[in-house]
Amino acid sequence: MTWNFTAECIAFIIACIILAYSRKSYLTPSLKNRIFQACLVITVSAIALNIASTLLIQNETAELIGITWLVTVLYFVATPLISTVYFYYTYATIAEARNRSRMTAVLGAIPYALYLLCVIANTWTGCLFYLDPQGEYHQGSLIIVTYVVFYLYCIMCFALAFASRKDLDPAITRILTLFPVLAVVVIVIQQMFPTYILSGSAAVCSLLIVYLYLQNKQISIDFLTRIPNRQEFSKMVALELKRQRPFTAVIVSVNNFKFLNDKFGSENGDAFLGSFSSYLHEAVDTPWLYRYGGDQFVALYEGDRRAKVDSFLDTLQDRMADPWQVEENHFVISCSIGVVTYPDVASSSSTIVNALEYCASESKRLGPNVVCRCTGDMVRAISRKHHIADILRTTLANDGFDTHYQPIWSIPKRRFVSAEALCRLDGTEFGSISPAEFIPIAEETGLIVDMTYLTLGKVCSFVKNVRDEHPDAPLECVSVNFSTILFMQNDLAERTLGIIEDSGIDPASIKIEITESTLVSNLDTARSFILTMHEAGVQFCLDDFGTGFSNISTILELPLDIIKLDKSIVWHASERERDGDDFLKHLISAFKAMGSEVLAEGVETESQRAFVERSGCSLIQGFLFAKPLPAKKALEVIGETGRRVRP
Repeated sequence: MTWNFTAECIAFIIACIILAYSRKSYLTPSLKNRIFQACLVITVSAIALNIASTLLIQNETAELIGITWLVTVLYFVATPLISTVYFYYTYATIAEARNRSRMTAVLGAIPYALYLLCVIANTWTGCLFYLDPQGEYHQGSLIIVTYVVFYLYCIMCFALAFASRKDLDPAITRILTLFPVLAVVVIVIQQMFPTYILSGSAAVCSLLIVYLYLQNKQISIDFLTRIPNRQEFSKMVALELKRQRPFTAVIVSVNNFKFLNDKFGSENGDAFLGSFSSYLHEAVDTPWLYRYGGDQFVALYEGDRRAKVDSFLDTLQDRMADPWQVEENHFVISCSIGVVTYPDVASSSSTIVNALEYCASESKRLGPNVVCRCTGDMVRAISRKHHIADILRTTLANDGFDTHYQPIWSIPKRRFVSAEALCRLDGTEFGSISPAEFIPIAEETGLIVDMTYLTLGKVCSFVKNVRDEHPDAPLECVSVNFSTILFMQNDLAERTLGIIEDSGIDPASIKIEITESTLVSNLDTARSFILTMHEAGVQFCLDDFGTGFSNISTILELPLDIIKLDKSIVWHASERERDGDDFLKHLISAFKAMGSEVLAEGVETESQRAFVERSGCSLIQGFLFAKPLPAKKALEVIGETGRRVRP
């Protein structure tokens, strides 16, 4: 018989291309990915054996009968093995989404094992094929078994994927059910036209579908740096945890990359990341390097590789001391470095990720190129931080925050005239949580936005209640702190004015406090917001002046009603006696000349009070006069001082 194996040759070429292209893959060495590599090798081998066997059989050379028989036997062994290994690929893919019974894997081997016995028996029985003395090929009585095994495994693939559809992404289910159906169609066509060999074509059609949609390394490789992305890092961590094998993860985060991008342009920024990635790839001495984020990379060391990790860290720190060059640009840039080990410190995927990000942040705080190694205490601190974030979400949803008010003393009027609203988080499983702890967490999670609007609403209700029920109370206004995060909201002015107007109070009763850092990071947005709100009557206070962020020219061009001196400047100036006295007097005089009152915060002693009064401050806030109090108590304290100064 003469066979047409043109399609088989084309299939062989396609399979070889896929094998070559995926040979150097950075995919996680999971069971699924290893089986796919086996699929490639077995498919290429089976097609090659099929072509070789066909050529030898068609030649019908008695001298080559031994080689023809051996190659044909190997072909009969390999071809049904394609469908078998694809069954195990389906099994492994499903097992990644949901643990499958090992019994399924064991039972799945039975059809092919029985078929192998048939191949072995063929040596004596010729039940599958035999060659006569002239080398002519003849099909045996059980040749149909090869098709039965193939069809059986295709049905098993389809049934397994369909039965697991609830555990899989719909797209994955479609692919896992499509490729066995397509393979069956191709083999049915071959049976209808027996002179055309299409078994390799059936395998390659399935291979292409699986490769393009499930195994294509482009899905896992970062386009810019050509190394695996964060998704692959997560898969690798999950695999290592499943194996319960120790490993060390090192995160390297480039500092001030935004500045580099702004100064030299995004193209040069991308070029730098490419160069930096190439350097890391050579220096880390591990095949597992990932682009974790925009300017963050993670190297993963399997097993106990402390010496390798330490060597890499020393090399990296030395390299970061030297300038980098991109095109004609030379610059020195630093990085933040964090180290997390499993299982010594972190014990779960989420803990590892959180610990890496925490260490990168801590390293940046500690200084350029300083290594931060995660400890048990850090992990506990991270756990507390995430727990507090959950508490904040629950408290916000249930309107459970308390608002306290710290009265503010007017030196000229000799009474309390206003107050600052302060958010409090009490009654949690951790007891009362300090604002110094929960406010930064609220800012990181973005919860500060809704928390501020909620607080503003409560303050407006408080002022409304005072105006309606205590019209003689000397409360002129209440200030509310606005975080820098709020200035990233497009509807900040509209929403703020909406809350104030809905309450029915005079906008002048509200004072918004912003920090110097807000002016530095969001100057244009802050200026627009301040001007809009000021036109509506809302007052503004610059908080924490003296912490070293803003410059005087920025302050001069904004209509700020009050400048609040940070307690650090009050304390240090009061300790300098005459020098501090002169300094503060001139500073306060300058602010008064531009139309702003000056408030000294953090006044806790009589000597500090006397000092700020001599210096010319108009307002004082501090524990010496009053601590933050619940609304009713704060109003009593403010009212009491108002009654004392009346004629």
